[in-house]
Amino acid sequence: MPTVNTRSDAQRSRSVLVDAVGSLLDEGRIGFSIPELAAEAGVGVATAYRHFAAPQDAMQAFHRRAIEQLLEAFAAIDPALDPVERFHRFCRTWVDQARQWGPAVRHIRSHKGFIERLAAGDESITALHNILADVLEALVRQGKTIQPDPTYAVLLWITIFDERVVYDLTVFQHWSAARVTDQLTDAAAGALGIRL
Repeated sequence: MPTVNTRSDAQRSRSVLVDAVGSLLDEGRIGFSIPELAAEAGVGVATAYRHFAAPQDAMQAFHRRAIEQLLEAFAAIDPALDPVERFHRFCRTWVDQARQWGPAVRHIRSHKGFIERLAAGDESITALHNILADVLEALVRQGKTIQPDPTYAVLLWITIFDERVVYDLTVFQHWSAARVTDQLTDAAAGALGIRL
């Protein structure tokens, strides 16, 4: 029985540490140390080091969790919806998610390209590619667009919905989430040749 409690405590500590990464990055504290992370999380330094050997490891965990949250939110959208409605829901969900973790993630984006990470077999990038390609392929089947290269189409969609774009428009342009969603959805539809 202590093993279950120990595992549960370790998961809780890791979650608190990953939350703290988000707080530090939101404040622009990109060069934080593991002791600073531990202090922000309210855990011991030894506990923090048990989870993350270096700040880069903690930031990668935060970024991975953000993508996982996005994927979970996408997975909750009914795949049986009309393809155009599903596209709209994905766009709305994407903006909602990016507003939550985007201000932090924008500091730690990978220097590698999306297609490069896809080709390398990055699991979260592959999952993101596949779910977005499925949405686009449904639009192709319905005759709403013609995209012979789904990876290129996904790359365009991801580029338009980059969390840095969402951050800029909400924080510095002072646009509402609804306006950001409408504008980016229209931009993506235009770039992808989708007839809405």
